Amino acid sequence: MAARSSNLHGVYTALVTPFSSDGSQVDYDSFDRLIDFQCKAGVHGVVACGSTGESATMSEKEYVDVVRFVRERTKGKLACVGGISVSSTNRAIEMARQLEELGCDAVLLAAPPYNKPTQAGLLEHCRAVYRAVRLPIIAYNIPGRSGVAFSPATLGTLSREGTISGIKESSGSVDSIADTIALVDPQCQVVSGDDSLTLAVLAYGGTGVISAAANALPAEFVALTEAWKAGRANEARKEQMQILSKIRALFIESNPVPVKTVLALKGVIRHPAVRLPLVPLSPESLQKVKLEFGL
Repeated sequence: MAARSSNLHGVYTALVTPFSSDGSQVDYDSFDRLIDFQCKAGVHGVVACGSTGESATMSEKEYVDVVRFVRERTKGKLACVGGISVSSTNRAIEMARQLEELGCDAVLLAAPPYNKPTQAGLLEHCRAVYRAVRLPIIAYNIPGRSGVAFSPATLGTLSREGTISGIKESSGSVDSIADTIALVDPQCQVVSGDDSLTLAVLAYGGTGVISAAANALPAEFVALTEAWKAGRANEARKEQMQILSKIRALFIESNPVPVKTVLALKGVIRHPAVRLPLVPLSPESLQKVKLEFGL
């Protein structure tokens, strides 16, 4: 398989999807402000309709409309990656073709949730999507949501054969990160998917982060990754440590509930609404988040 190049460097924000107060509609005015907030902070790209974007709660039309909006709003400014996390490989292929038609720069492809495929199944899932489109494929290793992990060996195979061009590593295991980076093709770009481990991934040879917390802290993540890139390791460590407690607050309950709450309190988006089965922050968590962010 021919390798496809991607430019997975720096900070890619896994965008929330702002909703109306009752959650029934996408709030595109708030979406516009959120993207402007990211652009001004200097992030390098965004992910539309990933886990943080609540894509699992969207209709097919909403999914396409949201990706189209984000792609059009970021074109010429930021790279735009479309997220796919579905149990059916055939459905994943359909979605990847839609992302290609909409002009996305890459596909963020999670291990299929619920089915719990074997490593052989994960290999064939990624290969089938690769064959269906011309976009670079970024494998998304998030066993906490998918129910199964890409093993470092599987990611190594996929990278060396050219099926994947990048990896979002959200296993939460530093050992898994190290093993993956050791096994993948040197041209395959590995980024952190756990915000608190961004510096660790960079130190092991990763190229950046796809971040949920960057919705609320874009400038801080840019400062961290830019310091590391410039060889200012102590400054990068300081940046990571300064935002560590905020990152933890943003995951005090299920993502993206806390980060949407912070964005609404900051006035970036109009409402913190999420869709069932997610519910608003508990009063106790809300107070902790407000205290941490001084809101």
